[in-house]
Amino acid sequence: MSSAPLGRVAAVSALATILTLAIAAPVLRSPAERVFGAEIVGRYHDPFTVMEQFEGPVIGRGVYWQPVTDLPGALLARATGGVAAYNWLVLISFPLAAAAAYLLARHLAISPAGATFAALAYAFSPFHLAHAAYHPHIAQTQWLPFYLLALWRCLDNASPRAVGWLGAATLAVTLSNFYGGLIAAVLTPVAVVAYWALAGRPGGRSVRTLGITVATLALIVTGGVAYVWFAARGVVTEQAAFAFPRADLFLYSAKWWSYLVPPLAHPWLGAVAHRIWNAAGVDDGLLEQQVSLGWGVIALGLVAIGWWLLGNRRLAPPARVPVLVLVAIAALACSLSPERTIGGLTIVRPSALLFEVVPMFRAYARFGTAVQLMAALLAGVGVDRLRRTGSQSAQIACIALVSLAAAEYVVAPSTLWRYTLPTAAHRWVARQPGPMRALDCEPVERHASSVGWLTRGRISPLGKPFESCAEPDLPARLAAAGFSHLVVRHDTWESRRIAERTADGLRLQARFEDADLLAIGATPPAVYTAETAAFSFLEHDGNRTWRWMGADATWRVINTRPRQIVATLDLEVSAFHSPRRMELRLDGRRVQTLTIEPSFRPHQVGPLELSPGVHELLFHPVDPATVADDLLHNGDQRALSFALGDWTWKVE
Repeated sequence: MSSAPLGRVAAVSALATILTLAIAAPVLRSPAERVFGAEIVGRYHDPFTVMEQFEGPVIGRGVYWQPVTDLPGALLARATGGVAAYNWLVLISFPLAAAAAYLLARHLAISPAGATFAALAYAFSPFHLAHAAYHPHIAQTQWLPFYLLALWRCLDNASPRAVGWLGAATLAVTLSNFYGGLIAAVLTPVAVVAYWALAGRPGGRSVRTLGITVATLALIVTGGVAYVWFAARGVVTEQAAFAFPRADLFLYSAKWWSYLVPPLAHPWLGAVAHRIWNAAGVDDGLLEQQVSLGWGVIALGLVAIGWWLLGNRRLAPPARVPVLVLVAIAALACSLSPERTIGGLTIVRPSALLFEVVPMFRAYARFGTAVQLMAALLAGVGVDRLRRTGSQSAQIACIALVSLAAAEYVVAPSTLWRYTLPTAAHRWVARQPGPMRALDCEPVERHASSVGWLTRGRISPLGKPFESCAEPDLPARLAAAGFSHLVVRHDTWESRRIAERTADGLRLQARFEDADLLAIGATPPAVYTAETAAFSFLEHDGNRTWRWMGADATWRVINTRPRQIVATLDLEVSAFHSPRRMELRLDGRRVQTLTIEPSFRPHQVGPLELSPGVHELLFHPVDPATVADDLLHNGDQRALSFALGDWTWKVE
């Protein structure tokens, strides 16, 4: 497809492969347990969600299926598993991005040396490295230069072969990741007009090739709209269901100065970048801000622009400089937030207009990959200019700026990986050959929801009916539910409370650097509280835990024996603010009324006759609950009656 010799393309790809293997060496030691990339924004769910999807159906995953990426990922997962498939798919994008950028640079008449520099600068850009850690679809950056190469070649010579390549490249850039399709669609008008009108060519450019190219693009767009209409009509007819809040655009759009800040993954300047972003109050959108171009690349790009301004504008490659500059400016403008107010004047930016048309896109900072590509190509032209100048000072400047760019893009392989599972205790459980079921003392959040899949169901996160590892009677309840172990992070109040109560049915089995693994020694109890309802969140003061209730609250109590038993309940309880009466009902039948004091005191409920199976124990406040803020003026709007603390069931 390109005039570049295949040998040189292969050499650039090989060099990029060697660099990829070097920075990914820690992951390659254990690709099924480790994930490539620096954990810039913590243990976010995106990569683990994709890994799990790779192990699902190969074809057809609804409106979010992006087959050019998902299909290879799913096929790889059949052979290597979802985690390794994720890693291989991300890592192969680096040599592929280098090859595609090199082909594009050579098409723009950049010398092999300049094209090689541009290819490596684009392939190993901070943007690519950052998204490779979290977004395997966005990391497929090879398709954007491939698309621009096909587009501009079609404008040069709209042969049937060129038209076919343009169609294939359009499908690849769109169906590899939807943001790639958005970026290509938005920048195409600028790329077409700038290249056709400004890229120098002897004898000018043919209107025929422009017409064929535009007609081809129009046909592709029509086909794409028809596909969306029939395959995912809701995206068009019910945009609100897929739309993000407009406020998200300000979080996930780039700041203009993001392009000048060092990347967070830099081994020496990363700490400086952290201080800059902390001072700016950027947190949620920190990953999207990793669009650093590097001062070396910028300086080389300025050399290229100066060559075009001061030299012969008809020569190649300087004749291509204005094309690259215009596309870069367009991409930069699209990457910024929707608007900016300066001195009472609000300036509306392109993302505001795009959001009205496609509200399902919010991360406009991802236009930064196009800015990076144009900057790398301009830098390649700058390398050409300095190398072609015969003066020794120009040669020294070229070496210095290339070295500066390399130093700004350098990374430490030891920081470009993390384990798929959050602690060593998790990994130990996952490796055990026999049956095992553990509860992870972490709340159910999207970042933790992958733990169950990664351990093939061996570890479950907190959630109904186990909402905290500091709850009373936990070992017996876990034993009844079939759990054998408990994973507890270090330095949490739950871990301290559990450590004080290991005699109550928990035994320390293994201590790791970041968590403890406790074996559940309790036997399944005759009677236990399986679940609670209508209580507030668990509170604690370091020595005691409790849950407040307002109106009626219930327990689901289970008799595990095949016969009727008689049980008593020892319960710590306190009343809110003043003495109150509590009525207890078992399966709708009143069994006892207690007078509860404001301080925690033990009370005995029962004896209760429990037949085999499930029962409901209802706690009914005889006196109405009181809004806490009405008495304490503490802003707590809950209506409170009683706080239930520890409890113990005893069978007579």
